[in-house]
Amino acid sequence: MEVNQILGLVLAGGQGSRMGGVDKGLQLWHEQRLVDFSIQAIKPLCREIIISCNRNLDVYGSKSSTVITDIDTGYHGPLSGLVSVMKAIMSQAAVSGSDVQWLLVSPCDTPNVLEEDFRQLLNLADSDQKATLVALTDNDKQHPLHCLIHRSMFEFIIQAYDDGQRSVFRVFKRLGVVWVPVNDADRMRNVNALP
Repeated sequence: MEVNQILGLVLAGGQGSRMGGVDKGLQLWHEQRLVDFSIQAIKPLCREIIISCNRNLDVYGSKSSTVITDIDTGYHGPLSGLVSVMKAIMSQAAVSGSDVQWLLVSPCDTPNVLEEDFRQLLNLADSDQKATLVALTDNDKQHPLHCLIHRSMFEFIIQAYDDGQRSVFRVFKRLGVVWVPVNDADRMRNVNALP
């Protein structure tokens, strides 16, 4: 799989309700913004980083040349962010390159996840041509937002959203997601309180 075929996506469009409504991606975690950890983890594996966000567009715009807001207002969850980006890729409205085949996704609130964790997703997709939707899991929990999605899955995911589905986990499960294990569950923990 070539880097040119992969777009990276950092999901930073949530309400941050468990943090009191702050823009979670822009909060400092050990002197660095949370969103920056996600960018660093996936940037070496893709040709461009897209940030999905719904506020502070200028700040996120300083971190990526492509910032996409949700197609629906009112915070409909991360599936809304995924679908918004997929529609932009398919229409090439905000993203150039019809040769894009994969979307490598990370939420903005897991600062301990590593490049090597995401590389495992790419390795599985390389070794199994039928694996068009892969995501990370650990011993405690499945993490569908840490995923690699082939372009052939976009229409199915968009249709599920248009049909009223809002759960990424349910949509992915129905589409036959392949889970890739991460040995250290602490790396996958999301941040809901600042140090």
